[in-house]
Amino acid sequence: MKSIFKLYFKLICLSCLLLLAGCDDGKQASDKAAQQPVLARHQDRFGRYDSIGNLGGKPVSIPGGVVFTWVRYIGDPGDFDSSKQAQKYQRPPITYQLPIDSFGFQYRLTDGAVMSYREQTEEDYLRDNRTLIPQGKPFPWGYTIVYNIVDPHQPLNFNKALADELQATKKVWHFDYFEQPQKVHGLTFFKANNGIDPRTNQPWQDNIAGPDILISKNAQGEIKTYIQCDFIGDVQSCTHEFYIDSMPVVVDISYDRIYLEKWRQTEKNIAGILDSWVVTDKGALIKKQAGKV
Repeated sequence: MKSIFKLYFKLICLSCLLLLAGCDDGKQASDKAAQQPVLARHQDRFGRYDSIGNLGGKPVSIPGGVVFTWVRYIGDPGDFDSSKQAQKYQRPPITYQLPIDSFGFQYRLTDGAVMSYREQTEEDYLRDNRTLIPQGKPFPWGYTIVYNIVDPHQPLNFNKALADELQATKKVWHFDYFEQPQKVHGLTFFKANNGIDPRTNQPWQDNIAGPDILISKNAQGEIKTYIQCDFIGDVQSCTHEFYIDSMPVVVDISYDRIYLEKWRQTEKNIAGILDSWVVTDKGALIKKQAGKV
């Protein structure tokens, strides 16, 4: 009888100790949660939350209706990565300090607007798709991708990119690019083999092997703008890349060549759009967000 009483007593004591330990753990968890800063998360008028993260060393809050597909973060597996490592990947908590890898949006070249789903700009975008593209008329929207730069050693210019391009065309296609005497819209202009196909001695007809190359340098000789454009065909497109040093990021936008003349304004507008999404470390808005009504 005495041994049974001792057993019950031990069990009761053990239960009390476990209860106390649980209360202490709960208190520690509560204290830890209380110490975590409360992040501001913003919504649009449809209740969609902004995508947040760190872009070019700055906290940003990107309107949910603006993002084309989704925001990728540094470390995220590729979209088609089916490896076991990708399946096991667990993204860290999303905060204003989590580095963004890239994201896309639609930019209108005629007035600098950003397309936002369920807003008037989406109706404009869909209407332009239906009416302008089938008729072969210039499409005023440019698909824009913003790439974060997190490597402090990465050069913020396209000097190497241009040198590699010129070397590759000479090695693979056996022709040279020549700088043209006249600039185009203030851009230094390079023409493949001066516009003559070396195989036929006729005017160049190959957009793939020898697109027009247009660049802009700063006062230090760094190429900050790098554009490749088609020069034949009913629809001639440009791929326009440029650096924004103040963040820093690199932007890639594709559009109809007819809008090449707006390259300076395009860079200025997109820099302003990204700047409008910069917030404080705790997520407080600083400016009116582009793309949010």
